[in-house]
Amino acid sequence: MGETFRFGNVTGPVNAGSGTQYVGGHHQVAGRDLHGVAGNQIMNQGLHADLEVIRNALGELRLTATERQNAERELSVVEDAVRAETPDREQAADHLQALTSGLERAGALADAGTSLVDALGRIAQWLGPLGAGVIALLGL
Repeated sequence: MGETFRFGNVTGPVNAGSGTQYVGGHHQVAGRDLHGVAGNQIMNQGLHADLEVIRNALGELRLTATERQNAERELSVVEDAVRAETPDREQAADHLQALTSGLERAGALADAGTSLVDALGRIAQWLGPLGAGVIALLGL
């Protein structure tokens, strides 16, 4: 028989061979995004993975101490806004744009690998119209 998936108070069958599962009313497909519900919190592992890519990339970029401190502060606000029980997309968008703009002014976007630009772009796309400024800064 199949395994049972448990996330908070939600359980459901897992068909490990298919790469898909149906849990508590949510159809989940193996890959980038996983949605589960615990209270009102929606967990999107792809989004959190993108935030981690950005955090790791900041450590590799050539930034002054002030630029790095500002970038890390902006990213922390984005992370908090996204991870809130009800994500604050407006706050996330404002600070993602400030982060991206600061990296652009520092010349770090030009030196950054595609993983950083792609992660910023995916988060901006998740933000919808609020992420348009970031998309424009990235030239996507």
